[in-house]
Amino acid sequence: MGAFYSGKDGELKIDGVKAAKVRGWQCSTQSSVLDTTTLGDRDRTVVQGIRNTTGSCELFYYTTNPNDTSKNDASKLINKLIKSNSNGQGADADDVELRLIINDGTLGDKYIEGKCLLTNASMSMAVGQVLSARVSFQFIGSPREMLL
Repeated sequence: MGAFYSGKDGELKIDGVKAAKVRGWQCSTQSSVLDTTTLGDRDRTVVQGIRNTTGSCELFYYTTNPNDTSKNDASKLINKLIKSNSNGQGADADDVELRLIINDGTLGDKYIEGKCLLTNASMSMAVGQVLSARVSFQFIGSPREMLL
């Protein structure tokens, strides 16, 4: 009988460092098609077009020391996207190296890895729930490395 994997088998690395408090991640690749139909064709013809790989992750916003957020993965990602400046023009967003991992029990695990631009960051706080941040990202080109 085969194995099934769940959230407990997932992991996320941010710039090569394992994120400590990940609630979950997701990754999706979409591809467009380009129309190659010409005059006289009876049926539409297409070829593979541009691919786009995007995803998101949700991290708990936490701290072991209120004066030191360096170990807060949610804060690290949010600060790569949101930049402040006194003149109203913040610096460009930083890219980030992400590795989305499935711990499948083998020595190498399964993963998707690449350089990403963050496209959205939102925080959510509600009564009875832990403060969390959801961050969306888009791979710059294709994932650099993949083992699935």
